[in-house]
Amino acid sequence: MTLAIPGINERRRSPRYEIDLSADIVLDEGNPLPVSTRNISSAGLQIICDGWVTDQIEPRGIQNHAVTHIHLKVIIELPVEGKVEKLNVNCRILSLQRLSQDKYMLNLVFIDFENNSDAALHKFLEQCQQKKTVIKAYA
Repeated sequence: MTLAIPGINERRRSPRYEIDLSADIVLDEGNPLPVSTRNISSAGLQIICDGWVTDQIEPRGIQNHAVTHIHLKVIIELPVEGKVEKLNVNCRILSLQRLSQDKYMLNLVFIDFENNSDAALHKFLEQCQQKKTVIKAYA
Protein backbone atom coordinates (compact mmCIF):
# COMPACT_ATOMS: atom_id res chain seq x y z
CA MET A 1 0.00 0.00 0.00
CA THR A 2 1.21 3.44 -0.77
CA LEU A 3 0.82 5.76 2.16
CA ALA A 4 0.70 9.38 1.03
CA ILE A 5 1.87 11.48 3.94
CA PRO A 6 1.18 15.19 3.59
CA GLY A 7 4.29 17.13 2.67
CA ILE A 8 5.16 20.79 2.63
CA ASN A 9 3.28 21.47 -0.61
CA GLU A 10 0.53 18.91 0.05
CA ARG A 11 -2.94 20.25 0.90
CA ARG A 12 -4.14 17.01 2.45
CA ARG A 13 -4.07 16.74 6.20
CA SER A 14 -4.58 13.01 6.59
CA PRO A 15 -2.89 9.95 5.09
CA ARG A 16 -4.48 8.29 2.08
CA TYR A 17 -4.56 4.53 1.63
CA GLU A 18 -4.87 2.78 -1.70
CA ILE A 19 -7.87 0.49 -1.74
CA ASP A 20 -9.58 -1.61 -4.38
CA LEU A 21 -13.17 -2.08 -3.21
CA SER A 22 -16.47 -2.04 -5.03
CA ALA A 23 -18.83 0.71 -3.94
CA ASP A 24 -22.19 2.16 -4.85
CA ILE A 25 -23.08 5.78 -5.26
CA VAL A 26 -26.65 6.95 -4.85
CA LEU A 27 -27.98 10.18 -6.30
CA ASP A 28 -31.11 11.73 -4.74
CA GLU A 29 -32.49 8.46 -3.34
CA GLY A 30 -32.12 6.78 -6.74
CA ASN A 31 -30.79 3.38 -7.68
CA PRO A 32 -27.23 2.46 -6.69
CA LEU A 33 -24.59 3.03 -9.37
CA PRO A 34 -21.51 0.76 -9.27
CA VAL A 35 -18.05 2.34 -8.97
CA SER A 36 -14.59 1.29 -7.81
CA THR A 37 -12.56 2.91 -5.08
CA ARG A 38 -9.00 4.03 -5.58
CA ASN A 39 -7.99 5.53 -2.25
CA ILE A 40 -9.48 6.68 1.03
CA SER A 41 -8.65 8.93 3.95
CA SER A 42 -10.48 10.25 6.97
CA ALA A 43 -11.58 13.26 4.91
CA GLY A 44 -12.53 11.79 1.55
CA LEU A 45 -12.48 9.15 -1.12
CA GLN A 46 -11.34 8.75 -4.70
CA ILE A 47 -13.49 6.66 -7.04
CA ILE A 48 -13.21 5.41 -10.60
CA CYS A 49 -16.28 5.15 -12.82
CA ASP A 50 -17.28 4.85 -16.45
CA GLY A 51 -19.06 7.25 -18.77
CA TRP A 52 -22.47 5.73 -18.08
CA VAL A 53 -22.16 6.55 -14.37
CA THR A 54 -20.92 10.06 -15.09
CA ASP A 55 -23.92 10.59 -17.38
CA GLN A 56 -26.16 9.66 -14.44
CA ILE A 57 -24.32 12.15 -12.21
CA GLU A 58 -24.52 15.01 -14.74
CA PRO A 59 -26.65 14.23 -17.82
CA ARG A 60 -25.55 17.46 -19.53
CA GLY A 61 -21.92 16.31 -19.53
CA ILE A 62 -19.63 15.95 -16.57
CA GLN A 63 -16.77 17.79 -18.27
CA ASN A 64 -18.89 20.62 -19.65
CA HIS A 65 -20.73 21.65 -16.49
CA ALA A 66 -19.72 22.38 -12.91
CA VAL A 67 -20.04 19.33 -10.67
CA THR A 68 -18.58 20.60 -7.39
CA HIS A 69 -22.08 21.41 -6.13
CA ILE A 70 -23.28 17.82 -6.61
CA HIS A 71 -23.86 15.77 -3.47
CA LEU A 72 -24.12 11.99 -3.49
CA LYS A 73 -24.14 9.09 -1.07
CA VAL A 74 -21.43 6.44 -1.12
CA ILE A 75 -21.98 2.97 0.30
CA ILE A 76 -18.97 0.68 0.77
CA GLU A 77 -18.67 -2.63 2.58
CA LEU A 78 -15.42 -2.33 4.50
CA PRO A 79 -13.59 -5.46 5.66
CA VAL A 80 -12.90 -4.71 9.32
CA GLU A 81 -11.42 -7.23 11.74
CA GLY A 82 -12.69 -10.28 9.86
CA LYS A 83 -16.20 -8.97 9.28
CA VAL A 84 -17.91 -6.49 6.97
CA GLU A 85 -19.04 -3.08 8.17
CA LYS A 86 -20.93 -0.64 5.97
CA LEU A 87 -19.73 2.87 5.37
CA ASN A 88 -22.68 5.13 4.49
CA VAL A 89 -21.41 8.61 3.83
CA ASN A 90 -22.77 11.72 2.14
CA CYS A 91 -20.17 13.37 -0.07
CA ARG A 92 -19.61 16.32 -2.35
CA ILE A 93 -17.62 16.13 -5.57
CA LEU A 94 -14.39 18.05 -5.06
CA SER A 95 -12.90 17.51 -8.50
CA LEU A 96 -12.84 15.12 -11.44
CA GLN A 97 -10.40 13.97 -14.03
CA ARG A 98 -10.92 12.10 -17.28
CA LEU A 99 -8.49 9.18 -17.37
CA SER A 100 -9.42 7.74 -20.76
CA GLN A 101 -12.26 7.70 -23.31
CA ASP A 102 -14.65 6.01 -20.87
CA LYS A 103 -12.93 6.21 -17.48
CA TYR A 104 -13.18 9.01 -14.92
CA MET A 105 -11.70 9.66 -11.49
CA LEU A 106 -13.81 11.60 -8.98
CA ASN A 107 -12.42 13.07 -5.79
CA LEU A 108 -15.06 13.20 -3.07
CA VAL A 109 -15.00 14.97 0.27
CA PHE A 110 -17.00 13.53 3.17
CA ILE A 111 -19.82 15.73 4.44
CA ASP A 112 -21.55 13.54 7.02
CA PHE A 113 -21.87 9.92 8.03
CA GLU A 114 -25.04 7.88 8.47
CA ASN A 115 -25.70 5.24 11.13
CA ASN A 116 -22.45 6.02 12.98
CA SER A 117 -20.49 4.59 10.07
CA ASP A 118 -17.65 7.00 10.83
CA ALA A 119 -16.65 4.47 13.51
CA ALA A 120 -16.34 1.78 10.82
CA LEU A 121 -14.18 4.13 8.74
CA HIS A 122 -11.96 4.87 11.73
CA LYS A 123 -11.43 1.15 12.43
CA PHE A 124 -10.78 0.47 8.74
CA LEU A 125 -8.16 3.24 8.51
CA GLU A 126 -6.42 1.96 11.65
CA GLN A 127 -6.35 -1.50 10.09
CA CYS A 128 -4.88 -0.08 6.86
CA GLN A 129 -2.19 1.74 8.80
CA GLN A 130 -1.22 -1.42 10.69
CA LYS A 131 -1.18 -3.73 7.67
CA LYS A 132 0.35 -1.29 5.19
CA THR A 133 -1.06 -3.37 2.34
CA VAL A 134 -3.71 -2.79 -0.28
CA ILE A 135 -7.08 -3.97 1.01
CA LYS A 136 -9.08 -5.73 -1.71
CA ALA A 137 -12.72 -6.69 -1.88
CA TYR A 138 -13.76 -10.17 -0.83
CA ALA A 139 -14.15 -12.59 -3.72
